[in-house]
Amino acid sequence: MTAQPWRALWYLYSRTWQNRIRLQLRRLRQPRYMIGALAMCAYLASLLMRPGADVAVTNELDLLDTRQILSIVGIAVALGAWWLAAPSDNALAFSPAEVYFLFPAPVKRRTLVQARLFSQQAVLLSQVLIWTILLRRGEGDLNGVLRAAGLWILFTTISLHRLGATLARTHAPDVPRRKPVARTIAIVFLAMLAIAVATTAGHAFDIWRSAIGSASSPASDVIGKLMATRIAVQTILDDATMHALLWPIRAVTTPAFATDTMSWLRGIPAALGVLLLHYLWILRDPQPFEELAVGSSARFADRVARMRRGGASTRKRDTRLGWSLALHGHPAVALAWKNVTASVRTFRPRALLVTIGVVVAIVALTSRGDTYDAGSSALRSAFTTTFISIFAAALLTAPAWFRLDLRHDLAHLPFLKTAPLPAHTIVATEIITAAVIITLGMALLFGPPAFLLLRTIGGPLGSAGLAFALLGGTLALGGVNLLHVTLYNAVALWLPAWVPLNQGGANNGGASVIGQVYITMIGIIVSLGLLLALPAGAVWGIVTVLTAQLPLSAVAALSLVAGLAIVILEWLGLARLLGRALDRLEPSDIPSMQS
Repeated sequence: MTAQPWRALWYLYSRTWQNRIRLQLRRLRQPRYMIGALAMCAYLASLLMRPGADVAVTNELDLLDTRQILSIVGIAVALGAWWLAAPSDNALAFSPAEVYFLFPAPVKRRTLVQARLFSQQAVLLSQVLIWTILLRRGEGDLNGVLRAAGLWILFTTISLHRLGATLARTHAPDVPRRKPVARTIAIVFLAMLAIAVATTAGHAFDIWRSAIGSASSPASDVIGKLMATRIAVQTILDDATMHALLWPIRAVTTPAFATDTMSWLRGIPAALGVLLLHYLWILRDPQPFEELAVGSSARFADRVARMRRGGASTRKRDTRLGWSLALHGHPAVALAWKNVTASVRTFRPRALLVTIGVVVAIVALTSRGDTYDAGSSALRSAFTTTFISIFAAALLTAPAWFRLDLRHDLAHLPFLKTAPLPAHTIVATEIITAAVIITLGMALLFGPPAFLLLRTIGGPLGSAGLAFALLGGTLALGGVNLLHVTLYNAVALWLPAWVPLNQGGANNGGASVIGQVYITMIGIIVSLGLLLALPAGAVWGIVTVLTAQLPLSAVAALSLVAGLAIVILEWLGLARLLGRALDRLEPSDIPSMQS
């Protein structure tokens, strides 16, 4: 291979990264970017200066690290998706500069593949840095540099395999198709993997049931259930056929999750061998892919452009909402219909089902068992706290990531200005629609698991009482979400540069923008606490004064009504202020419309 193509490639990528770094540095001249960058630096410094956990590595049962087990299972599932599902656009998505300079150039197809691999290294190295910092706690005696090297091998091998799977399945329309040897091997491998899992599942279930019934793992002991599940999964992985089939995955994950230097040294030769084999496999004479790569690059660039313009990053799907917009009616109904339709079109049911599965699993693990003692009660309380923590995290972050309100529609401010609606009505409709959608989603996600969890804990309320209590909690949640969404829209109207005006979030701008987003989130949470102080005080006063005089249900109802009334009054005042801000806002004030 001549040096001339590599000099051109080096010029392309070096200038790309120099320009990107210069852009980030120029942004730091603005106070908001400087504040965001300092916040991110302080957060990373806190992670680096935090001492790692002093973990005593004991492995009496010769079990793999839990993180390695999860990685092996996850990679095996990803292999099935890469080889059986439709090829991903991202694997062959070159940047517009690469398509413009490299594809017409007199370079070999192998050089294009190498250029794609080289361009991915910046992203891979940033992922390695982040995961090295996150895995510091509980990493044992392994040095951080060795951990980073193991993670780089793991991420690079995964990237190579994904690219290889895409290239093996790529077929240009005007080129004769080769025999699908690689895909045939992959399908046979996945079939053998499924057969091996099916043959060992029965034995693994018996071991899991035996571990659950043992004295060291009573049925009510959550940690015992988790340990039994880990042993059962390890039993499947240790089967001779499974061990042979998954050996490459074991090899590349061992250095990344090693607990000491000797384990890392023993595992690094095999990991490097698997990485080298993937590299040689990628560099073999590939099928012609340029035409398909251009199409993938164009679709990828279109998704990025939609995010920067304020559109959704996900592909919109046609759906039958069941709510047809009438030809005549109040214009606010049309605005609400637009937001509901957009939320349904961008809805990801798979992600919701996975989240519900995780929450239900937590509830199942915290259910009451056959025995009950102080230790199991403490463990149950710990996992109940975990469930509450997940709910609190959703409560604090859901309004930040769901932006089908003014944060999405301010990109179309000229249209909003010409809508036949007063400004405060537009603001109210946008906020109420977003708050209702968020509240319904959280109720569907956390309501049924919370009902089951409260039933297992027990208490004076029966099933009907718990149902009414959860209904009241949903109404209270709606009030909190109403104020929370209002505060985000207030920042969008008063400081539009501080809030990402799209549905995808902080997708551009680097660490300074991410830090800026988190500073905004902290400020909004503090403001939300101040707004909720008055209704919370009213509820506390009613409960304190009337508990001894009225039934518990009446006190709860009065508290709910009083708290929601105060929340609504606060919201009405904010909506009026935001309506005036929308009247004064001009398209030139929106960052995404200045270009």
